[in-house]
Amino acid sequence: MDKGVWYYMLGEEKEGPISHKELQEKLDRGEVDPTTKIWTESQNEWLPISEVEHFNLSTLDEAPTIEVIKKVEYSRETDQEYVPPRPWVRFWARMVDYSLFFIVLSFIIAFFDIYLGTAGAYLQIIAIFLWVFVETLLLCTVGTTPGKWLLKVTVRDENHQKLSFSSSLNRSFSVWWLGMGAGVPIVSLITMIVAAVKLSNTGSTSWDKHNDFRVFHNKIGMGRTLLVILYFVCYAWFLAWGQLQMLNRP
Repeated sequence: MDKGVWYYMLGEEKEGPISHKELQEKLDRGEVDPTTKIWTESQNEWLPISEVEHFNLSTLDEAPTIEVIKKVEYSRETDQEYVPPRPWVRFWARMVDYSLFFIVLSFIIAFFDIYLGTAGAYLQIIAIFLWVFVETLLLCTVGTTPGKWLLKVTVRDENHQKLSFSSSLNRSFSVWWLGMGAGVPIVSLITMIVAAVKLSNTGSTSWDKHNDFRVFHNKIGMGRTLLVILYFVCYAWFLAWGQLQMLNRP
């Protein structure tokens, strides 16, 4: 198919022209509903996107495809190769989310001079638990989190739409318990290794497989890779500075 064709979308008013790539990306991000009617010069009438053969609701045309339960190298249905799962990309995306939330939480505690007492020793465990609810709201509203956005990881339901609130909450709690071991040291390391091995071997984590969630990976690029590295360097400095401030407190 010629990817240089242009489409018009029919909503409350006609929009366009928009390229095939742009329309596919909007569809993937959930900005366009599969029932939206489109038209191009090669069509005799307005058709829903779901009925146009050049658009696929479960895979992207110019990006790595979704993770699948069974590992396959080639799909006759889409004439595309499946990309192997990326446990490290998902790991670093989650670490970006956790670390950012920890920074925000630390600033809130410092700004309001909140006394934590013995709870301060469990701040990391508390932060990982509270992130469950923040992640839930982000996934069901904007459809992504800072870490997922930065590393171009997308989570969608079986209909290629953003997760509902209940689905987001269920997934976040499953990740918290099965993937992060509730943030408990040693336990979390074990659960992360188990989840990573299962993802590498089967192409899906237990929480995504059970709920039939789709996880997409787009090309990250050198710019974003360097940005992630710079971010974690700054985060390490922030932790060192915070420890120093605590030691210098009277």
